[in-house]
Amino acid sequence: MSKKIKTIMMLGAGPEQAIAIQIARNLGLKVLAIDENQDAPGLKIADSREVMNITDVTNLIDVGRKYNIDGVMTHAVEIPVVVAKIAQALHLPGIDPLVADRATNKLKRIQCFQEYAIPTARFLSASSLEEALAHSKFLKFPVVFKPIDSSGARGVVKISSETDVRKYFSHTLHFSKQQTILIEEFLNGFEISTESVVYKGTIHTPCIADRNYTNKKLFEPFFIEDGGELPTRLSQKKLKQVLYVVEEAIKALGITWGVAKGDILIDKNGPKVIEMAARTSGGRFCSLKVPLSNGVNILKPLIQMAVSDEPDMSSLVPQFNRGVAERFIFPDQGKISNISGISEAKKIEGIYEIVVDNVIQIGNIIPTVENHTDRHGYVIAFGKTREIAVAKAEMAINTIKIEVEPT
Repeated sequence: MSKKIKTIMMLGAGPEQAIAIQIARNLGLKVLAIDENQDAPGLKIADSREVMNITDVTNLIDVGRKYNIDGVMTHAVEIPVVVAKIAQALHLPGIDPLVADRATNKLKRIQCFQEYAIPTARFLSASSLEEALAHSKFLKFPVVFKPIDSSGARGVVKISSETDVRKYFSHTLHFSKQQTILIEEFLNGFEISTESVVYKGTIHTPCIADRNYTNKKLFEPFFIEDGGELPTRLSQKKLKQVLYVVEEAIKALGITWGVAKGDILIDKNGPKVIEMAARTSGGRFCSLKVPLSNGVNILKPLIQMAVSDEPDMSSLVPQFNRGVAERFIFPDQGKISNISGISEAKKIEGIYEIVVDNVIQIGNIIPTVENHTDRHGYVIAFGKTREIAVAKAEMAINTIKIEVEPT
């Protein structure tokens, strides 16, 4: 009797999810891809496909039963609660939906960190302008406003005065479905991203990248990351401190299986956890930049775990060490009048990939940059060292010229 070919349901089928879909197919799995966009590239390479909302838990459970799926996952999408509920309903591998919610809701997460003495920012929450004013003054300016249930830095604002509180409270609240915002003390330091796989009681963290905020003054009061680079510049001593805090945060949240994505800030007092989410990172981090830097394939064991197969943990062992850097394309605000330099930038030695969004066309209006969705393309470069990769990426960015006229 031939062995049954397992089916995994992949929620989301955009360009990043298409990488995970292809890995699953390479592992010999059938892939059922779900996306609301009928033109999503991942739908074209999947074995089966459904065009539907990837947050509609009830209907997704029905679809899972219809296709008799053996596992469910997503990649680079902030829907771990959806994935957990489907897995629970269909008795598939996954984490408890309560754990997924605790690792997604910013307020519940930071409350958990406080309860377990995980180093993080001091915080309060507010549901009204009056509360926001009082709590901001109590924490002392500057503070940071965050919606408790959004992603991509939407609604995240640095607040430096009572005037800012009045100006931006409704802006942040707009991005929070639960009509509550998180107010955190402003922390200033060096930021890194981590990616961990949790399996059989062991936390593996093979992926650490330095985040680039060299242009933070340009985008204030908004927090806009301008790419990053690998390998990390952290010393072994600092790295050991970070890994300890990462593991303690994962344990505190109750993530005992699957993935945990962390954002860590290191200041004079040591590492502090800004975020620890129960999902894979977006921005091509674990799907492209990490494999390009050291050969680690974090998606492979996660896909295997999702369908109850023994994961290939050797795929988390670095195979080489190469510098990789990413920088984003941020046109000035205004109406695009001329575009040049893209083909020249692609010819620079060490450029791995340049992608420019479709919105970058003459005549289109570019709004003010307020969150990560306002980035309009990226450059990824590599080299023998991180310094070489950074130089190549910035050379390419400076070669691309997008001229705008005032609107």
